[in-house]
Amino acid sequence: MSDIKTIVTTCTRDCANTCGLVATVENGRLIKLTGDPDHPLTRGLACHKTAKYVTRVYSPERVTHPMMRRNGEWERVTWDEALDHIAQRMKSIRDESGNEAILYYQGYGERTALKLLNRYFFNLFGGVTTLRGSLCGGAGQASQNLDVGERVSHDPLDHHNSASMILWARNPVSTNISLVPIMREIRKRGGRVIVIDPMRNRSAPLADRHIAPQPGRDAYLALAAAKLIFQAGKEDRDFLERCAEGAREFRRLVDSYSLEQLCELAGVPVEDAQYLAETLMEQKPTATLMGWGLHRHEYAHQSIRAVDALGAVSGNIGVPGGGVSQGFEEYGPYDQQYWGDGLNPPRRTLLLPRVGEEILNAVDPEIRMIFVTAANPVCMAANSERVAQAFRKAAFVVYSGHFLDDTADYADVFLPATTFLEEEDVMASYGHNYVGAVNKAIEPVGECKSEFRMFFELSSRFPFAHFYRRSEEDWLHDLCAPMRDKGCDLKALKTTPFRYPAPMVPYADRTFATPSGKFRLLTALDPAALSGTDPEFPYRLLTIAPHGYICSERTMAEHEPLPEIRLNDREAMKAGLRDGMNVMVRSAVGQVKAVLRCDANQRPDVVVAERGGWIKAGHGLNRLTRDLASKVGMGTPYYETCVNVGPWPEVGVAGAKILVVQHSDIAPGGNFCKALLRQGAVLDVLHPVKGDALPDSPQDYAGLVVLGGPQHAFDDASCAHFAPLMQLMRDFDALGRPVAGICLGCQLLARAYGGRVWTMEALEFGFVSHAFTPEGALDPVVGGDRQPPPLMEFHQDSFDLPEGATALIQGDACRQQCFKVGRAAYGFQFHLEVDSAIVSSWIRKFRNGEIDVYKEDAAQYGEEYFRKMVEKLPATVARSEAFCAQVAQRWLELTRSGS
Repeated sequence: MSDIKTIVTTCTRDCANTCGLVATVENGRLIKLTGDPDHPLTRGLACHKTAKYVTRVYSPERVTHPMMRRNGEWERVTWDEALDHIAQRMKSIRDESGNEAILYYQGYGERTALKLLNRYFFNLFGGVTTLRGSLCGGAGQASQNLDVGERVSHDPLDHHNSASMILWARNPVSTNISLVPIMREIRKRGGRVIVIDPMRNRSAPLADRHIAPQPGRDAYLALAAAKLIFQAGKEDRDFLERCAEGAREFRRLVDSYSLEQLCELAGVPVEDAQYLAETLMEQKPTATLMGWGLHRHEYAHQSIRAVDALGAVSGNIGVPGGGVSQGFEEYGPYDQQYWGDGLNPPRRTLLLPRVGEEILNAVDPEIRMIFVTAANPVCMAANSERVAQAFRKAAFVVYSGHFLDDTADYADVFLPATTFLEEEDVMASYGHNYVGAVNKAIEPVGECKSEFRMFFELSSRFPFAHFYRRSEEDWLHDLCAPMRDKGCDLKALKTTPFRYPAPMVPYADRTFATPSGKFRLLTALDPAALSGTDPEFPYRLLTIAPHGYICSERTMAEHEPLPEIRLNDREAMKAGLRDGMNVMVRSAVGQVKAVLRCDANQRPDVVVAERGGWIKAGHGLNRLTRDLASKVGMGTPYYETCVNVGPWPEVGVAGAKILVVQHSDIAPGGNFCKALLRQGAVLDVLHPVKGDALPDSPQDYAGLVVLGGPQHAFDDASCAHFAPLMQLMRDFDALGRPVAGICLGCQLLARAYGGRVWTMEALEFGFVSHAFTPEGALDPVVGGDRQPPPLMEFHQDSFDLPEGATALIQGDACRQQCFKVGRAAYGFQFHLEVDSAIVSSWIRKFRNGEIDVYKEDAAQYGEEYFRKMVEKLPATVARSEAFCAQVAQRWLELTRSGS
């Protein structure tokens, strides 16, 4: 009988919505994650990313035991081994170079109550180098503080009182799902919803109007609307005269431009400004919600303050249903003394927006150790190459995470972290006022530990252990003291979110935390913000929040071969580019290959791409972004990056057309074909088993790839295409055009050149060690100084080496694993193309007898074999992927010498 239970919890991922969730668990395993209908704000809503998170928890790529890098490869170790090593290195680096030679990099992946104690640990240690500034909302908060003294946003429930809504650089459909019903409610009542965003985001179809200003020029749109309000005599004179300072100066600033000038500077038609102003004048109260895209500019404060001023001029400050809301203080509900910053003299901080450069330039002492939690900085911080250089320079890197992502590749120790579904904690939000419990739904997967437990156990290696080693329950009692003082019952919090006391309508008394007690209006604009565009890089790059993922929260298998960029179709046409073609995107700091998507609705001066894709998966848009800090708030101005877009230079292998023959849906091209696409190859995939006809000759193809499948390579009766396919393999090679045969394709290649194919005594399944022959070690395609990594086997047949062929890699159970024959034909018996999704699918289907030809073979492998295989999968697949990428690139290079 199944034991099914539900657990109420709170999402802790880097998202403003911070949804209340319900986890459904069957026999100890998470099976479903949905919105909590009893949450007072999110009311059962949850984004589609929530349901997908179940697969992330149990992903075959998730690392579930500690690892240390030895001789360049990951090895499994015990927690004691890992923590002993970390403690020893921390002590020796501190004694040799001082505390500040250690950098603690705390990211934004999770910001729960217990995460405060991470920094507390390092402060108990004596203090280390930490970070200042922000990758996200620092510029927004600091800018609003200039106007109101202390930023306070309207409670989202107050938006039900709004007659209209302006979403200024906010995209609720993708990043703030609980706002969507409120948008619909406003429109149902006859109110307007306006989306202001340089790109037509997914929320725009739900709005009455989409206004697309030039990136970074939002201030001029706000001033244009303010000018129209002044001209109509509809400004809130009482507020401007009694509750604001700088009103005259602001009016002079507005009057120094004509309406046409302001709209031209904003990059919008006058009609857009008129529609915006009309909404503010005629559909009060208007809620203006600023998104995080507005912050990603060097002069972000000018736009943010201009939007604040527009809220003041239009009479929407301190009004129910109005306001200009930006975010919430997510650490406000906690006792922040437990950061421990007062325990030591001030320690060095590095500027996060320029963290790569800051680490490289750090002296007295240099940064020798980096400890990273809840972050993927090599991928997500600006100017990735400089960040990677900085991490390469560090002598010792510790990484706490879930996957072997870009940053993990630079680590010496990997500490496997739990997800929020495996933890007890408390979560506040930067998108609303509710605090929710993080209740453990399942036991930690494998040997994963929460960050609190990592530092709890690490602290036992130091003399300050007695300060740190207290239970989660005791710590949460103390950390949540400000909440308890305001009436929160921590026991009740387990099931019912607590609204941290904050005004539903801030500034209703017209009093502000400024020196004068008044709202401070913007009085001048810095003309430096209007610097001209560089003709070499004419497009502003907007790396937006993905709809399907949060930041870099994905796996290697989930990546498409290349990122997609969106460009206005007329701009593409001018450059001779077309939809779907491979392009090169260049900036002043780097270049990225991408697939072009043309968009008639997009501004002509921007390029749009989703951020978060991994560099090693062929993505990594932050290879393009400049590393600089905003003028206010030390934010990261990602959107100050300008790029050009051109054809992928058709030199070398770019543009090579490759014929791919696929025999089965369960044996796709995987990483081998992805690697070819990332090098610029064009693939034509045929499925002869489904009736696709093979070409009679190599035609204009530059190479041939023949994939695996469950068929026997000698079964011509069932596979009539085998004979012409083998002839095609010989024809390609006769022209010097490379051939790659994988598993079944390898056996067919052996047959094509006279080798005998035969059935082994037992099926070979799993990652198997192999060895180079002397010739293989020197081969230009597969060779190298080190032996090949364990590679995936799934086959029952083997073959004799054809006459004239050269053995390159050999195994034990199956001798012939890789060979070369003819001019440029390679056979790979192992599945070098697999990714985690392919392997985990094979394991499941094989164990369950779902592959007919292998139905009787699973019995030779016990459950323990499969368990160990799955346990080792993240590291073995990562090594296999690296080998595959290298082989595929070298194999594709052979097309350059083909006739």
